[in-house]
Amino acid sequence: MLHTVTGMIGEEEAGRILEHEHVMVGFVEDGKLTPADYDADEVVAEVEPYLLELKKAGCSTFVDCAPEFLGRDPYVLKRLSERTGVRIVANTGYYKKPYLAPFVYREDERELAARWIREAAHGIGDSGVYPGFIKIALNDGTAIDDTQQKILRAAMRTSLETGLSIQCHTIGDDIAAHAARLMEEAGFDLERFIWIHAQSSGDLTVPQRLAAQGMWISVDSILPDAYDKHVELLRQLIELGVGDRILLSQDTGWYTVGEERGGELKPYHRLFTDFFPFAAERGLDAAWLERCVTRHAFEAMSVRE
Repeated sequence: MLHTVTGMIGEEEAGRILEHEHVMVGFVEDGKLTPADYDADEVVAEVEPYLLELKKAGCSTFVDCAPEFLGRDPYVLKRLSERTGVRIVANTGYYKKPYLAPFVYREDERELAARWIREAAHGIGDSGVYPGFIKIALNDGTAIDDTQQKILRAAMRTSLETGLSIQCHTIGDDIAAHAARLMEEAGFDLERFIWIHAQSSGDLTVPQRLAAQGMWISVDSILPDAYDKHVELLRQLIELGVGDRILLSQDTGWYTVGEERGGELKPYHRLFTDFFPFAAERGLDAAWLERCVTRHAFEAMSVRE
């Protein structure tokens, strides 16, 4: 089952799932973003037409990946879902420096996990919205620093306690491999971990190896100026035997806090209306593309009992 902002849904109701997108993002450092920094009514008005267009394109479920302090607003997400009929999945978790609140550096992994477990059990504030997954990030580079290791360990604790999967902003093979080692050492099931931005891999034997261990491989920057590149990447991953672990999304949108009317929002529907036909014409199996956004996405995002 998937936990959406309006309740639990099964695979048939979930339909097509965009597993990594954004309604709103506010790049305000030190965890200082608050609802006073934006007009919620304006956010709803600006984003609603894009979600309606997505629904028209045959997509039923939208996973919003802005964590707390980076644009998560459960009230906005619930209003948008009720107005458009698109099922929206919210999250618990934190991003990375410099967008972390000061307490994140002070508290240990158990204390951070307790915050997220509390949201999973009782909802986010008084919104009545429950998180459907854990969203975290790892720093860029060749090794995960101490703060992001703590956040990863807190996410593992939360996942084990709540059954929620982890979506993790992960740039490059070294960081993904380091994360896998930490999870293996902790005895954590890699099937509950989604490597977000796996298109950043420079050595496809790394996602090949991690997928074989159960990790989900998310190719999520599929935007119009890179369709050819993504078709070739997906073809190579399929040839390497990764096809059954691939998720597809766009990492697009979004209302940007601080910009007039949210800045330049980009459509959510093009993965289905543009990329899927383009990819099928170039030899990718249309049924496999559909599985990536239905069966694969549902399995990766489902709450484990």
